[in-house]
Amino acid sequence: MKKPELLFIHGFRGNHLGLLEVKKYFEAKGYKCYAPDIPPAYNTQKEKIPRLSEHTADGYAKWVADYILEKKLDHPILIGHSMGSIISAATAEKYPELINEKIFFLSPICVTPPKFICNLAPLSVILPTKMIGYITTKYLLIPKDKKTLKKVLDITYKCAEKFTSKRDSGRAAKFSISYAISDFDFQKNAYFIAGESDKLNSQDQIKKVAKKFNTSPIFLKKSGHLINYECPEELAKAIDNNL
Repeated sequence: MKKPELLFIHGFRGNHLGLLEVKKYFEAKGYKCYAPDIPPAYNTQKEKIPRLSEHTADGYAKWVADYILEKKLDHPILIGHSMGSIISAATAEKYPELINEKIFFLSPICVTPPKFICNLAPLSVILPTKMIGYITTKYLLIPKDKKTLKKVLDITYKCAEKFTSKRDSGRAAKFSISYAISDFDFQKNAYFIAGESDKLNSQDQIKKVAKKFNTSPIFLKKSGHLINYECPEELAKAIDNNL
């Protein structure tokens, strides 16, 4: 049987590096994987990508749809992390015919994020990039050992080295706190995978939205919102078990 193509959709202030370890896991198993840098991430991979018309649900969904058509992908499975889960949900609602019947939401944004994050997001335009990266990483990261923190910060800083513009970053920040998966209506076999201590959405909030899609979420132990960095192998296996 032909293996489905996988399209990874990274989160806010990230780029393709955010899901790189998970992508490598599936490439080693023979899957064709795609992980574009999505604006406001600068196109560090120098590939041909669509232009983002606007930082809205419609704009991001169209961007993903255009990418699928440009690359001639064959109904890829969307795997979206954090803000990428919102983008994936928007794409599933607006362009269901272009994607697979399965869709994965990692560290899903099921409801509006906590007040702390909502207040911090607009400051991403004003405060230094490394300061924002450090504050958000310290808040979201569950393993508190210095080695893990340094590893995650190094990747976070590298992801945030280039944005299309500060203004675009601010617009994306507004988008990230204005939508949630619960805002979209689509018919797909949805899978929700989150850290058991995710600070953006509680287990109860994730269970409630997952129930709407007649499924139960998978919670990874000793991890929070940054499961892509905290436990990439466990995350990849959780996805793999449902492919």
